[in-house]
Amino acid sequence: MHSGFIESDTVEQLLARTSELLSDYRGRLEAIKSPLVANETTWRTCALQAERIIRDCAESLRTQRSDVRDRLIQQVEGLGVERATQGIDAVHSIRAGMILFDIVFDALGRVMVDAPAAFDSFQAGVRTLQRGIGLRLEAGAIGHDTYLLNTVREVNAAGQRQLAREIHDHLGNHVSLALRRIELHELTWQSRPDEVSARIGAVKETLTEALGIIRDLVTQLRRADREGTLESAFTAFLESMEITPSKVRVQVNGSEEWAPQEVLDEVFLVVRECLRNSFAHAEAEHVLAAVDIAPYQVQALIEDDGRGFDPSAVATAGRANGIASATERVELLGGTILFTSSPGAGGTRVTVTIPLMDLSGDSAERTA
Repeated sequence: MHSGFIESDTVEQLLARTSELLSDYRGRLEAIKSPLVANETTWRTCALQAERIIRDCAESLRTQRSDVRDRLIQQVEGLGVERATQGIDAVHSIRAGMILFDIVFDALGRVMVDAPAAFDSFQAGVRTLQRGIGLRLEAGAIGHDTYLLNTVREVNAAGQRQLAREIHDHLGNHVSLALRRIELHELTWQSRPDEVSARIGAVKETLTEALGIIRDLVTQLRRADREGTLESAFTAFLESMEITPSKVRVQVNGSEEWAPQEVLDEVFLVVRECLRNSFAHAEAEHVLAAVDIAPYQVQALIEDDGRGFDPSAVATAGRANGIASATERVELLGGTILFTSSPGAGGTRVTVTIPLMDLSGDSAERTA
């Protein structure tokens, strides 16, 4: 069997049947009670896509080439979002696609009966039909899933904001109140034995640590709701700690696009812990935190003018949880962290270095 082109009149006859095909399409959707024909607005969007598919198939019959107008298909993502907002599940679009395929395939078959020699044109028309429906279903599913994902994120963000408020307004306030009362009792009981003062001191230390944990938790929850940068995350943390800008200066240099998100998250946690220690334990008056992001590494420097400490002595006393946690986070990323401090000279300096590329210039992710 030899192949030949389909006459233009035959193609025009297919296009002339568009209204008939769409009527059949709607009737079959109504028969299965599809929500795509529940109202005229939804049906019009459905009919528009079907009409475009028919036109693409007709053009393929004429040229013997499978060709789908991709620029029109991109609009279907928005249609997927629209249907998701209407509560129309993606399965209804799949069923509609199967029905449309049967209808248009039969119409192409009739054309083949009128022009049996034009088998290449028929194949091109069927391929266009498959691609036209498939690409539209894929684009619609992407839009539908994007809407659902954004909805889930909004619900999670709202829940996190509420939880942050509850922790801050209730638990945090109660801990702060308890701490203030103990301080008042401490002033009253200064004449009591040393044992009472020691107990009060232990309770104060416990409550202070608990308050720091609460503030950290609130910061993490609020940071999840913030878009953007390390600098905005540090700003949120300092606001939650009620630390004024005159006491701390945070600088973030370079583009965050150069570093993976997991590295930025770990750097934030390490620097945040260092800042908290500077104010909670070192009683620093001024702190500088600088994060430099380059294509090959991330460096962080935290300096304070606090009373200093002996890192080895703190570790021996079993109170180096913060140092151990920060060290572990950095080392898991293949980096190094150095603590320089002295209780005699005062002040603490923490230097963090995390490589992003190997010596050959390939990223760590690429060579893993």
